[in-house]
Amino acid sequence: MNELDPGYIIAVAEQLSFVSAFLGGISATILVTIVVFSSEKSSVKWIISTSALAACSLLIAVVASWRLLIMLHPEFPMPVDQGMVKILWAGLLIGYSLGFLSLISSIGLSGWIRSKRDGIITTSIAIIAIIFFVLATPYGI
Repeated sequence: MNELDPGYIIAVAEQLSFVSAFLGGISATILVTIVVFSSEKSSVKWIISTSALAACSLLIAVVASWRLLIMLHPEFPMPVDQGMVKILWAGLLIGYSLGFLSLISSIGLSGWIRSKRDGIITTSIAIIAIIFFVLATPYGI
């Protein structure tokens, strides 16, 4: 990994912290709502799995971003371990990417609960969103 400027890492961590916390809350809400839903359809099981993965991954991203913000603050009282910065940076990016893609997947699967037609529509929309996310992400997945 190229050495990144701490100012850049801080700016990205601040933004992804907020977005990850918000999307993690949405994922947890979907998860709880679907768990209460008592259908035995396989789509419900997949939605539960993808929502749980999304919520946990996004929370990992939030914690990694907070730790980065703390460690890279100019008044941090200890020497900064660059190895830890790289691990937290990877955790932030992987957690956010995996969480976002899992959330989109659970949204895409949601239509299958109602009907095949709705499932095809929501899955198609989710595929478009995933393609856009992959193409628009500057740091890749």
